[in-house]
Amino acid sequence: MSGDIKFGVFALLYMADLTDVVAGHNVKFHGYADDSQMYVHCQRHNPVSTISRLGHCIADIGHWMAANRLQMNPTKTELLWAGSKRNITMLGSRAPAMQLSSDTVTASNHVRVLGVTFSSDLTLEKHVSKT
Repeated sequence: MSGDIKFGVFALLYMADLTDVVAGHNVKFHGYADDSQMYVHCQRHNPVSTISRLGHCIADIGHWMAANRLQMNPTKTELLWAGSKRNITMLGSRAPAMQLSSDTVTASNHVRVLGVTFSSDLTLEKHVSKT
């Protein structure tokens, strides 16, 4: 039992630097065991600067990970543009993809976070249908 607690404290202290890296980009961050999520508020008229800020943040995370002998897995990176049905429709094809070095991450209509499926239009229809 005490080994688990020590590991938990160690992991929190280890990840504290990462939260500072993310906060420097004005991005919200949630970390879970081996998974992290970042959230950025975006005005619908300016998605390009938002995706650029998020891309720079992820690049800095990659540098932090390399310095700490970790490696990011870009194939597990997902992007979700979320908002009301009206805002998502207005964004339409203008929703930019995110470039992570040689990988391009295009937006999904649904992402799964801790077992819950979130949809871009903020409904839980997909989650309920899978449950």
